[in-house]
Amino acid sequence: MTNEPMNAAPDDDVLLMNAIRNKDKKVFETFYKKYYRQLFVLAYRYVGNTEAAEEIVHDLFINIWNKASQFNIQYSMKSYLFRSIVNASLNFLKKEKNEAAKQRGYINLQQPEDPEEDRQKEEELLLKKLEEALELLPPKCKEVMYLSRFGKLKQQEIADQMNISLKTVKNHLTYGFQKLRLELGKSGAILMSIFLLLKMILR
Repeated sequence: MTNEPMNAAPDDDVLLMNAIRNKDKKVFETFYKKYYRQLFVLAYRYVGNTEAAEEIVHDLFINIWNKASQFNIQYSMKSYLFRSIVNASLNFLKKEKNEAAKQRGYINLQQPEDPEEDRQKEEELLLKKLEEALELLPPKCKEVMYLSRFGKLKQQEIADQMNISLKTVKNHLTYGFQKLRLELGKSGAILMSIFLLLKMILR
């Protein structure tokens, strides 16, 4: 659509637009059949969707029919049609992209977090609290607990490495467990702490 003079367009296009302005349905139907397929293929190349391509082409023809009096083709009807389809297709893609982004944002707000991800976060927090509680233990007890919890050593291996008796290792683990249970209980992490510590004591 333009305000430039109509005589820039070929004579047959001028006659076509005059006929459409006069609501000549037969001329418009011929015009529609002549260009529909080419325009549909062009739109489909951009949007990759049959229904969307059909809607884009139909909208263009409806717009031409309804607003014929406002059209002022500069060069040729064909170039105008093709340019209009390209622009409409690009606008469609832009709109679809924006809608998809909004939908993703809405889904992210509505959907709860992944239960597995929640569980991992909770366990990481509890492990952090466990490490902080371990730092409060006496040095020897803390070393035994660390070798058991993080070093993955069995009780006899800890006794051999620290040059202490197996009974002393067990005493350190029992004492450490009691102190950690008390400390972790203050933060509400007692059940998980019991599970974690039982795993390292009852090897």
